[in-house]
Amino acid sequence: MKRQRRARFLSLIITLLILMTLACSILSRLPLEQTTNLPPTRTPLPTFTPTLPVPQAAISILPTPTQTPAPPPTEPPTPVPEVIPTDTPVPEPTATETPVPPPPTQPPAAAPPPAEPPPPAEPQQPTAQNGVVGKITFRDGRNTYGVGEKVFVRIEATNVDSGLKPFGILGLTPSSGSFQTSWDNGTIPAGETFSHEDGLAFSAPGTHKMWLSICFSSKEECQGPNGNWVRFEPGLDVIIQ
Repeated sequence: MKRQRRARFLSLIITLLILMTLACSILSRLPLEQTTNLPPTRTPLPTFTPTLPVPQAAISILPTPTQTPAPPPTEPPTPVPEVIPTDTPVPEPTATETPVPPPPTQPPAAAPPPAEPPPPAEPQQPTAQNGVVGKITFRDGRNTYGVGEKVFVRIEATNVDSGLKPFGILGLTPSSGSFQTSWDNGTIPAGETFSHEDGLAFSAPGTHKMWLSICFSSKEECQGPNGNWVRFEPGLDVIIQ
């Protein structure tokens, strides 16, 4: 009986080993995806309670100014060096003629020295009036004076008649019009010259004139409208500075 039990136990063990071997071989032949694609388990989501939307203030976003990037500085083009073919002969520089400067011109002849100014014309000779030739000349030999400076002259009155020549007033008449008496109640013998020196001053600058004037009437008549007055030409030009 014991032997039968052992034989059964051994056969059972052998059968289990054979089954296990067959099961391992069957599992090794099955595809791997079938073993891993198990149905996913779903997790229940929590319940959602809807809430009223909260109004939000509108936010205005100002556009940000965009700066236009400055264009990159342009580089000047690189000059391409001129390539001279090696087979083209370069002409040799030819000698140019150097311009010859013109010969120096002769210096201009020196201008002749200015001729001496001609001598002043002789003053006009006075003519006889009422039988008398009268004239005045500058005593100091000049005709330029300052304002207020006294201009001295020599007075000459020559009687060219045959008789005595009386006069009431003799003096100087300037272009300013203010007569100055040099002598009164005088006489000039025939063929003789009355000489005297006198002067007057001018109060304004400029060119003035001065004459010798004689009245061949009595002094009383010379002071009235009936006096016989004679003004002798040409007179003198006086420059007052």
